[in-house]
Amino acid sequence: MSGAGHLALAAEREIVERHVFFERWFAGCLGEVDYRAAISAFDAGFARIDPAGGVQDRAGLDAMLRGARGRFPSDFSIVIDTLAPLWEREDAVLMTYLEHQRHEGRATSRRAAALFLKDADAPHGVAWRFVQETWINDRPGM
Repeated sequence: MSGAGHLALAAEREIVERHVFFERWFAGCLGEVDYRAAISAFDAGFARIDPAGGVQDRAGLDAMLRGARGRFPSDFSIVIDTLAPLWEREDAVLMTYLEHQRHEGRATSRRAAALFLKDADAPHGVAWRFVQETWINDRPGM
C-alpha cells in the first residue's frame, strides 16, 4: 500500500492474519491459545454487520467462532485482496478489502469496510471496532 500510514499497514497485516486464523480455526486446526490471541484483536465495543444485514457484537462473535471450530471442510479457503485505506488519523483507520471464500465447490465474495482503533494490547497494535460486509457474488464452482 503506497502512501499508507503506520496504522493502515498494521490494519492490513491484521486483516490478512485474522482471516488466516479464521480459515484454520473453522477447519479445526487451531486450539485455545490461538483463539485467545485472535479474539484479543477485537475491541470490547466491536460490532459487525454481516452480508445479510444481521448485527453481531463481540459476545456474538465469540459465540459464533467457538461454535464454528472444526465445522468447515478441509478444502475451505479464504483469500483477501484489494486492501486499501479509506481514511486514517493517528488513532484510527478505516480500511476496505475483498474477501473470497471457497468450499465444497462453491465460491463467494464480499466487500468489507472495517474500522480499526489503535490498541497497544492487540496483536498488531490495532483492534477491530466495526466491520460491514456486503455480498458481491454467490457463484458455485468459481
